[in-house]
Amino acid sequence: MDAKNTDDSPKEDGEAAGDAPARRRRLRGSYLWAALFTAAIGGWMLSGNIVGGGQSDSLASQTPADASTEARPPKPFKVRVKTFTSELRDAELVIRGRTESDARVEIQAETAGVVKALPVAKGAHVERGAVLCHLETGARLATLHQATAGVEQARLDYEANERLHKRGHTGRLKVAEYKAKLDTAKAELEKAELDIRRTEITAPFKGIVEDQPAKVGDYLAVGETCAKLVALDPLIIVGHVSEREVGRLELLMEGRAMLVTGETVEGRLRYIAPAADPRTRTFRIEIEVQNADNRLRDGVTADIRIPISSEKAHRFSPAILVLNDAGQVGVRIVENGDTVRFKPVRILSDGRAGIWVAGLPETVTVITTGQDYVIDGQQVTTVPAEETASQ
Repeated sequence: MDAKNTDDSPKEDGEAAGDAPARRRRLRGSYLWAALFTAAIGGWMLSGNIVGGGQSDSLASQTPADASTEARPPKPFKVRVKTFTSELRDAELVIRGRTESDARVEIQAETAGVVKALPVAKGAHVERGAVLCHLETGARLATLHQATAGVEQARLDYEANERLHKRGHTGRLKVAEYKAKLDTAKAELEKAELDIRRTEITAPFKGIVEDQPAKVGDYLAVGETCAKLVALDPLIIVGHVSEREVGRLELLMEGRAMLVTGETVEGRLRYIAPAADPRTRTFRIEIEVQNADNRLRDGVTADIRIPISSEKAHRFSPAILVLNDAGQVGVRIVENGDTVRFKPVRILSDGRAGIWVAGLPETVTVITTGQDYVIDGQQVTTVPAEETASQ
């Protein structure tokens, strides 16, 4: 029994030694298959498509509503519109201006002297020729008497020599000499009389004493101011017109002015400047209005309106206006029923009833609500402005 066991042992060891290479080959094959399966699983996981119930997660995550949205085009934006038709408008040129006195002068002394009296007070309404300052005559009366006597003496000398000449006792040259002396004496008399008259400084026109710098007892030299006089009748309203508009004006056109003090006055255009102000490139105009009672004051702000022509224009709310990318003022309209277009406009006037604009077709469909949210060329759905529509 022991021998048998001894014989069997070598055999089993040989068999085991012969199977080792085969087992190693089978192990390497298993590792290779495991690596291939691992790589396939990794690639499948990285693709993100996890199939559940026979459908990938990307397809399963989409709802039927999402799929229908992708298939249907976006709904056009809704805007409210209104159709406007042009109207005949009496165009007016509106100018910002102010009232101004027809004349304002400083009445100055033409002869020197002490102020003796001031017959009128500051603020007084005076007629033409009214005495504003009365100067002392001083020695002027004596000069006047002397000049009067000189004239009388020169006349006697001239007449005597004229008679002698007629009798042949004196020459013509002598007569001419005395004639010259008489003329000189008369000139001196006129000068003395004028000097006397100038002691009464008078108003050159009807007006209001705006200021009175001279006081009783003051000495006025020639050229110093006695009083300042302003003429308010007629009153003029001054404005400045641009280069573009001045050609539409003509002399004697009627104009109306609304003063900030509440008065409304009417007059005629009496002056259009022939040249522009070099600083502002505008032309001065003047409208003359009557102010017999002097109730209108100088320097009051006024809105001048001058009718110039009639033209067709559109009127609507200023809230409809928009600006394009170039900074132009205009409106957005709808053409062909659904296409947005920008149209520039020219504002003619602005008032409580709306603004008047030019530059649009006679009949036009304007976007009144939603114009700030659409662009040129966009397709929209229109709703009449009178109806209520939800966006």
